[in-house]
Amino acid sequence: MSEISNLLLTGLLNHGNVLLASTLFFAALGIPLPATMLLVAAGAFTSQGVLELESAVLAALAGSVAGDGGSYLIGRFGITLMPARLQASGSWLRAARLFGRWGGWSVFISRFLLTPVALPVNLLAGSTRYSGLRYMTAVLLGEMTWVALFGGLGLVFADRWEGISQLAGDLVGLLLGVVLMAAGLWVFVARRRPRSSSTQS
Repeated sequence: MSEISNLLLTGLLNHGNVLLASTLFFAALGIPLPATMLLVAAGAFTSQGVLELESAVLAALAGSVAGDGGSYLIGRFGITLMPARLQASGSWLRAARLFGRWGGWSVFISRFLLTPVALPVNLLAGSTRYSGLRYMTAVLLGEMTWVALFGGLGLVFADRWEGISQLAGDLVGLLLGVVLMAAGLWVFVARRRPRSSSTQS
């Protein structure tokens, strides 16, 4: 386990929910912190009586949801720094339309299943002016799922939480790789299709 992880675990033991909420907040803003590991550990600590379950759940939700809201606002107001030519480009407009259609699902799934892409999704949601109400609804549902899933794993497997945390991280990384590979294949096929059609004509 890394030195940062050890420091956070010590802080969780000493400062409890304040440390949990603040770590998840800054992780949602893009600071590379082991948020999922800490959440699993918090679940284990509630099982051992170190943390109180209800307050730990509320702290985890408050920190993660507030951080997601902050990164959304960064994207929303940071778009003004983007050149107008780029904002009017076909690629950007297509991305905005696509996010307008599937953005809620993207936000929801990236909270607990594809967590490494959560920050880019948040920034894209803000920069494309995705509905704040729809965004926060998807965030709340997704973060509730994340807290219940990984905090619950720590709670149930309190004596093996470190191994569970490592396994969860490996599975998320594997799933992200599969999704990126599928997306790359889809783009490759989509780009070749017009060529094939024009060649036949």
